[in-house]
Amino acid sequence: MKRFIALFVVLGAALLAAPGIVGFQVETYYQGLMQQFAKGGAELVSQDYQRAWFGAESRTDFLVRIPSGADRSKMETLQFSLVSHITHGPLTTDGLRLADIRSDIRVDGESLLPADYQAVIRTLIGIDGQGSTRIDLPAGVIPASGERPAIRFDGMDGDIRFDAAFEQVDARFALPALRLSQGDAQLLEIEGMQLNSHSSKDVSGLTLGGGRFAIGRIGMWDQASGTRIEARQLGVEAESTVKGELVSATVHYQLDRLEVDGGVYGPAEVRLGLGNLPPEALLRIQQSVEEINAQQLPDEQKGMALLSVLMGNAPALLKGDPLVTIDKLSIQTPDGLVAGKLSLQSVGLEWKEIGNAPAVLGKLVADASLQMPKRLFTLLLRQKVEADLLRQFEQRRLLNPDAKLPSAAELAELATVLTEQQLNQLLGQEILVEQGDTIATRATLADGLLSVNGKTIPLPPMPQ
Repeated sequence: MKRFIALFVVLGAALLAAPGIVGFQVETYYQGLMQQFAKGGAELVSQDYQRAWFGAESRTDFLVRIPSGADRSKMETLQFSLVSHITHGPLTTDGLRLADIRSDIRVDGESLLPADYQAVIRTLIGIDGQGSTRIDLPAGVIPASGERPAIRFDGMDGDIRFDAAFEQVDARFALPALRLSQGDAQLLEIEGMQLNSHSSKDVSGLTLGGGRFAIGRIGMWDQASGTRIEARQLGVEAESTVKGELVSATVHYQLDRLEVDGGVYGPAEVRLGLGNLPPEALLRIQQSVEEINAQQLPDEQKGMALLSVLMGNAPALLKGDPLVTIDKLSIQTPDGLVAGKLSLQSVGLEWKEIGNAPAVLGKLVADASLQMPKRLFTLLLRQKVEADLLRQFEQRRLLNPDAKLPSAAELAELATVLTEQQLNQLLGQEILVEQGDTIATRATLADGLLSVNGKTIPLPPMPQ
């Protein structure tokens, strides 16, 4: 009997001691979870973690910088906090767990959601370190306030599952409907939004994966201009995988219908591909991009930083003979079908040869085709000609302030004449082929020779 009593005493002591011991492990795990959250683009400003024996309270402050202004050169800041109540395991209300975490998002110290709103943001961490975050936002209405429009949505649910090392993450979210309105005017309607994604790290640390993002319907209204845009069945699928020792990726865009002020476009489909990418170079790029995102730079600075990263890794990328493809381009327009394909690959090209144009052309292999309605092609060509003319006249005025700019009517007339001349020239040279109401072209590049519609086109001499 004494042995049983002693056993119960030991078990009881162990159960009482376990939450405190587990608490040290949970704190380390939770801080790692916040670091992973910060990699999504939010800057981790501060973290206050108060650990007790059976649980803990944590407040983590994040800062998000949002580009603003017409040229997006200015930055506005938004600071929010993730406040969590943490229950230590091993025994929780959900069974054997390392921890049960219930969180709330707050802006300026106040809960983002009303106090009586039954939102669930709950993270369960298993004994083995694997975890899942469940987000369940029931349907609700948030009245308009100041410049903020009224918000009505039919709820949202989703979950994120991750392993102990955050190296494998699967996510799923669904938003049935969201509507924004100002008074009686509708501003935005979104229906049937879904997101499914998966990602995992390979042995080198490179994150690969993919997923699908889809919207059943989206409608937007601009009250000032009266413009109305409605799109149906939008979808984006992406996937990256390792083939042999190189990485390839595909992106597939789909749209069933797009209506802009009565003009109907669609269905549309675009398939893009990247292949023969060395994983070592991609890993360096991935790590650099995470560092750039953490700095939350303005768009222009971020673009320059990303360009610098790509340039720095370009020699390693070229070693795999990278391949870029547009496997399918198909867009139905009011004037007819736009369709095309593209395949472009460098073979044996080295970075030191980039400045040598003949060497570059000699190591590129390309095959491209495009067809579109003649009316649409003429419209696009005319817009380019008009923009080029306007830029030339403005540059002339910079040199001579007394120079007179043409009127809008004069500019339009000149652009029409030049557009017709350029189109006739392209048709005469058979760079473009007219097929009824359609303009088409086919080009190939191999061994430094360019062929357009079956005819070899001499390339202009280039300095070496």
